[in-house]
Amino acid sequence: MIGIFGANGFIGTHLTRRLALAGASVRAVSRRFDESFVEEFNGKVELIQADLRRPIETAPALYGLHTVVQLISTSTPALMNEHILADLEENVLPHVEFIQNCLRADVKRYVFLSSGGTIYGPNADIPTPETHPTNPINSHGLTKLVVEKYIQMHGHVDGLGYLILRLANPFGRGQRFRKGQGLVAAVLEQYRKRLPVQIYGDGSARRDYIYIDDVIDAIVAALGLDGAPRLIVNIGSGTTKTVVEVIDAIEEATGYHFERQHLPARETDVAISRLDISKARDLLGWKPRTPFSQGIANTVAALDPQAPGR
Repeated sequence: MIGIFGANGFIGTHLTRRLALAGASVRAVSRRFDESFVEEFNGKVELIQADLRRPIETAPALYGLHTVVQLISTSTPALMNEHILADLEENVLPHVEFIQNCLRADVKRYVFLSSGGTIYGPNADIPTPETHPTNPINSHGLTKLVVEKYIQMHGHVDGLGYLILRLANPFGRGQRFRKGQGLVAAVLEQYRKRLPVQIYGDGSARRDYIYIDDVIDAIVAALGLDGAPRLIVNIGSGTTKTVVEVIDAIEEATGYHFERQHLPARETDVAISRLDISKARDLLGWKPRTPFSQGIANTVAALDPQAPGR
């Protein structure tokens, strides 16, 4: 059985849907479930409500699982370094205890979504391979790296199989706006409200954006690997777009033109992030299939037609 922790979130919902349609045995775990999630999956997957920060709740949800997919995070790059202690308390300590509880429950494989966009830091080789030194300059990336190290430690010492997927910037239909995370979702929220978009710096920062269907393809490929792999793999589109290019693409797809407000650049952002995805191609037999423009068109087409601005 596969346990998806953070199943109610953007990636978790898509992954639950894909695995359920494939007939996989799935346990969906989240601290809360939207009504729409329950309506779609009740009777198709096992639903357990539990908070990762409360080990007494999550530990029982681990028993009987062969594989855990850990998607939970409360951190975002936009928080910069303003909440470091809270980041440690919410995104490191609970995860370390969770990994140890996985071992106690005899979980065989741990799939962790890390951050390909922040973990390598500034001045990284472009495209950036998994072997590149890690030097995150914001707390979000640093917490991801620390959790990675604990996973690797338990892999070496305790035999835990793991796949650490260093994910670029996912976007797509169903992504809810969460302050500070997801440029595409943030711009579409401003479109819905007919408000200006805010751009940090001159908008030339380049990021690797990957459509949600391609993300799910990669996770499913990772789940399908034989044996007890211990791998770190970049998952991205292999291309980049500037902030301005993303906004331009959304304008083209919606037919709406935004007022643009420029704010000072953030010191915790890197100028460019583009992942080398050749390892994913070689080891997972995976490659992204959705061009950025098509992903944007799909995302816009899936917006609620009854929402303001539609």
